[in-house]
Amino acid sequence: MAYPKQLITTLCEQLPENLSGFFNIEHRKYFQGFEDINDMVSSTMWDFIKDETSKSEISNINNVQIKMRRQKKARWMAAYEKGASEYPITDKKNPFFSIQDAYSTLSGQAFMKIYETNDLEKVIESLKQAVKEWSGNDKSLLTEFPLISSKTKRQVLDSFKIDLIISIIKIINDSLDGNIESYFAKKPTILLDNPLFSPSKYSVPFKQTVNSYVADLVSYDKDDMVFQMLVNCDPNKMDDIQNLKVFDSRDNQILLTLFNNIHLDFYQSKQIVIEVGAIAKSMVSRPNKRLYEDVKMRVHNMARTGFRLCKKDKPNDPVFTFSLFDSVETIKQNNHEYLAITFGNTLFEAITKQKMISVTSSNYNSLDNDLSKLLYHHLQRERISLSTSVAPDANELLYKKYDYSFFQRIILFRSKKKKENIQLITETLKEFKEKAIALSDFRYDHQTGCFHLYFFLLSEDEKADLLSTNELHDNDLSVLSESITAERL
Repeated sequence: MAYPKQLITTLCEQLPENLSGFFNIEHRKYFQGFEDINDMVSSTMWDFIKDETSKSEISNINNVQIKMRRQKKARWMAAYEKGASEYPITDKKNPFFSIQDAYSTLSGQAFMKIYETNDLEKVIESLKQAVKEWSGNDKSLLTEFPLISSKTKRQVLDSFKIDLIISIIKIINDSLDGNIESYFAKKPTILLDNPLFSPSKYSVPFKQTVNSYVADLVSYDKDDMVFQMLVNCDPNKMDDIQNLKVFDSRDNQILLTLFNNIHLDFYQSKQIVIEVGAIAKSMVSRPNKRLYEDVKMRVHNMARTGFRLCKKDKPNDPVFTFSLFDSVETIKQNNHEYLAITFGNTLFEAITKQKMISVTSSNYNSLDNDLSKLLYHHLQRERISLSTSVAPDANELLYKKYDYSFFQRIILFRSKKKKENIQLITETLKEFKEKAIALSDFRYDHQTGCFHLYFFLLSEDEKADLLSTNELHDNDLSVLSESITAERL
């Protein structure tokens, strides 16, 4: 397993100076086996964390390493005190031997350049005080030990890794809420191929069929196709079905949170168990009871909702049908509520085969417009595709034009008025441009009705993370969608 390059770079940028500085200064002496600090961080994470990336697993690793550092400090202090008291300063087992040796062999001027005085006793007393302060500070690093030069290269390397992993986990806790997987907001490509989400919640009229209730979400007049929402419901509770609304940006956020809380057992069971509060807190830091209830209702609604694409003249002969979840169960345990969610086969396959589009959560969370959050993964997919299919322009940007139908096929718009939706699209593209996320620039041509988009090139880290076989390889369902599009045309 290799950690994402973008994650590693982000962690390195946030490392405290006393750690990154020590590595850079001592690279040739202690860290010759590592190309740079990024290589060191990636290697150290794999040594300690491996694929134990959940919040609870990270917390356990942190607690163990903090305990290990305290124990190592105690051992170093015991060895220091024994060496200082039992051996003369001329003995190599005395911790101040190297200083005394320098005093004996160097000129007074050379000794002063190193220790700022030619008084050996003052140097030793100063170091004793520094060791005492280091020992009394629980947060001091092992590599800040004033007599670190007396340790072997192996001891320094191992100690640096302990300091480093504790610092890395602190960054993960502070910026990623303790969950490495949340560095990315990941979305399966199957959820990008048709308009499942709307920036605003609204009801749609349902009609009863043999097995369920169906609502037309989008009609592709040019292609003679219709995309539908299917809901299982008790025939005696039509009021309930008529109040059901389309999926919106909150539903989208719930799904992104679920994808970031997938662990190894999911690949055997197809199920995740997550606390309701964890989902609610992904939306607001202090959720109220109403939000908790809303989360539960939305996830259960997802379990009874499916989608299908069919021809208008053959509404009972769908071309493509899928559902998000097979089942959802609310579980109460230790005064907390959990949701046990079993994924449907289509979504499960997309996840297990890593057919996902990833954006950084920091960028995603910085977007304020609901439509921007729904559109971001689509724009990222376009960036990735263009990176392998077109050459950059003179400004080192990737250019492509899109007509209004491109947005109709990926976003549910409440309004049927094209002018209003064009305005919404323009506002959200402005946000991407102003925040320098995905887009450098755009313009809308009123005469042709086309949007001209100028995408940023992928960074080197993005190329390493995103231009993989899995990221660019169209999944079976995406290929099916493309074949359907070809058939329409």
